[in-house]
Amino acid sequence: MLDFHPLQLEDFPRLRPFFGYSGSRICDTTPGTVFIWRDMYKTEWAIYDGSLYFKVDYPGLGPTFTLPLGGGRTEHYRQIADYCCRREMPIQFYPVSKDELERLQDFFPASTAATERDNFDYLYRAEDLKYFRGKKLSGQRNHVNKFLKTYGSWLFRPIAPEDIPSVKGFLDRYASRVDKSAASFHEDIAKTHEVLDNYQTYDLLGGMLLVDRQIAGFSLGEIIGDTLFTHIEKADRDYEGCYQMLVAQFAQHFATEGIAFINREDDAGDLGLRTSKLSYHPIALLEKYTVTVEEPCAFCQK
Repeated sequence: MLDFHPLQLEDFPRLRPFFGYSGSRICDTTPGTVFIWRDMYKTEWAIYDGSLYFKVDYPGLGPTFTLPLGGGRTEHYRQIADYCCRREMPIQFYPVSKDELERLQDFFPASTAATERDNFDYLYRAEDLKYFRGKKLSGQRNHVNKFLKTYGSWLFRPIAPEDIPSVKGFLDRYASRVDKSAASFHEDIAKTHEVLDNYQTYDLLGGMLLVDRQIAGFSLGEIIGDTLFTHIEKADRDYEGCYQMLVAQFAQHFATEGIAFINREDDAGDLGLRTSKLSYHPIALLEKYTVTVEEPCAFCQK
């Protein structure tokens, strides 16, 4: 029987190995995303018969379940159905990737699937973001060239433990200059501080861009399978072309052999962010579905 516990940072070492089971390229199946947003979404976890289950409370959806990691799918679904029926609560799954949707609905034929554009992840070819080759990426390439012509003394390098205080100082300056009232923005800043304060625990890939020895931007991400995920990216727009340079340098340094794709996550419905992410010409928008099961107790003993 499933026994859920609130997700805490100290759970990281125990749960990290389960994420290797994920065959999806959506960002929600990475340890970085799960742990960074655990408080915002009231994430809980359970381990049963060698598999990891997450229960998440997304705004507007209520309690939902991610697709568990490890073991056989049919047994996963049965365990969640039983858990919900015993508590007389609806069975909902989110996020369900497009390649997992058919399998889930085969088990729950009396179910509906809905998707929302704001939640789609942007997936890119790693080579495209490394060098911005070709006509369609000429705009991004021009921004990089402008940066190179303007700032003669620059450097991109991995973040070392001794750099953390300086990166945190940059983050505070960045946050003070951005006028955003959304709770998700403040949670993002707070959790970025948490990642930096617990750099070894999170074990993310981090790189920073410096101009004249001053931090102009930094990125944090991780690799799962053949995909580099960019979880956090902050830059000072006073440096012309800074974001494009940061994107390219992060890709060149960390999308090494065997990494074919880069996931830059969703745009959360922000028009400016959407315009920016589309300008890098993704090869795919990764759909995420909410699957709601009708008559849930009919599946408890299936």
